[in-house]
Amino acid sequence: MAASAVMDVDSDEDEGYPNLPSGTIAGQIVRLGAPVLVEQALLYLIGLSDTFVTGRFLGEEQLAAVTVTSYLIWVAGALLTIVSVGATALVARFIGSGKPREANKTCGQAFVLAWIVGFSLMIGGYLSAERVVGLLNLSGTSAREAVVFIKIVLAVTPLVACIAAGVACLRGVGDTKTGMYVMILVNALNALFTWVLALGIGPFPRLGFAGVAAGTAIAEAVGGVLVLAILIRGRSGLQLRWETIIPRLGELRRIMRISVPAAGESLTNISCQLWFIGLINRLGSTATAAHGVAIRCESLAFLALAAFAVPASTLTGQYLGARRPDLATRAARTAWLMGVIAISLFGAILYVEAEPMFQLFLGGRKPAVALAGVPVLRIVIFAFPALATINILNGALRGAGDTRWPWGIVVFGYFAVRIPLTYLMASPLADGGLGWGLVGAWYAMFVDLCVRGALVAARFLHGGWRSAKV
Repeated sequence: MAASAVMDVDSDEDEGYPNLPSGTIAGQIVRLGAPVLVEQALLYLIGLSDTFVTGRFLGEEQLAAVTVTSYLIWVAGALLTIVSVGATALVARFIGSGKPREANKTCGQAFVLAWIVGFSLMIGGYLSAERVVGLLNLSGTSAREAVVFIKIVLAVTPLVACIAAGVACLRGVGDTKTGMYVMILVNALNALFTWVLALGIGPFPRLGFAGVAAGTAIAEAVGGVLVLAILIRGRSGLQLRWETIIPRLGELRRIMRISVPAAGESLTNISCQLWFIGLINRLGSTATAAHGVAIRCESLAFLALAAFAVPASTLTGQYLGARRPDLATRAARTAWLMGVIAISLFGAILYVEAEPMFQLFLGGRKPAVALAGVPVLRIVIFAFPALATINILNGALRGAGDTRWPWGIVVFGYFAVRIPLTYLMASPLADGGLGWGLVGAWYAMFVDLCVRGALVAARFLHGGWRSAKV
């Protein structure tokens, strides 16, 4: 963690002088990444709890609905990168160059932007929920349940935006523990309220799938309030004050100059993922449910990847701020190597335990879902090193403020590789495809990940990110 993490926000001492993170690079990655791993594990458990309750106690229609809504919540998270990526990059750069006052100004403006995006997303999503679900080829009970879930969760989006802004700024300082503590509370509340409200435990009515959504919303709302309270009080050298949350167009524009391409990347990723799942939904509810559970299993890999991507982003920004591009490069490479080793080991375990993982979600029920899902999960495991390359090196590029190239790579990967191959391999023979169904779709995903991994690595090795303007 950077020494400036304990610096008084009003101190002018050492203002403008480089501030290098302390300790070995590998040690810094571990210190920064361990809390992120815990945080992401707990974040994963929120979705896991929703899928677990739905898979074991509700119907296949609800399981298909939770699969689709998980993608739509992902869209909301992608939009919040308009706030988070630029905030982390700028705060890290200011901390590295010894400018805590500027870091605090950025933090305040990040919250202003978070509230703008959060309220816009809440209103726009509420008005368009039915249309969006219809575009994803979901129908009947599954569609109705998905719409209810989306509207309940969207009600707390402004507070979710506070979590995104606050955690992003603290990560720029080098404080990854606060996000972990917040997620411990959020996860505990989510598990409690999801089970109680969905199943009607004790004096609470049985709300079914709406209870799953309500439990998630309550937990995230509490998390947002907590992050606000922490930063109003002051944490790790950052503090929200009235003068820092007065909107300033120039500073908002600076955050967005970095974040908008990152948001474009995320939204392209999500939009094409929704297109992708729309093609899978045409294969029937069993394929959709199997895809959803397989994604939940695969997404365990992202826990480890975030634990290396966040340190890569923070350290890259801080070292560039301290005018040490050589150390920025070394930090990113070290994080990448550690991440590839970790994810490859995890992939080997997941390959062997793929079927028990499915049964954990399904509780021995829905054998057709497990039969369809286990083979596709084993396909994508071989792309885990490429997945690590995409996530960790993109984290380094974002920390440097180089967000345009990753966006272009995502566009190419989906439009030139994944979507065309999915049409070819997954579509029925009668529609001109190969008729491989869900397996064909996951082969398309595998090829896409490998291509994008190679392109991200090429951009990093080129080195243009070291001179990116922030």
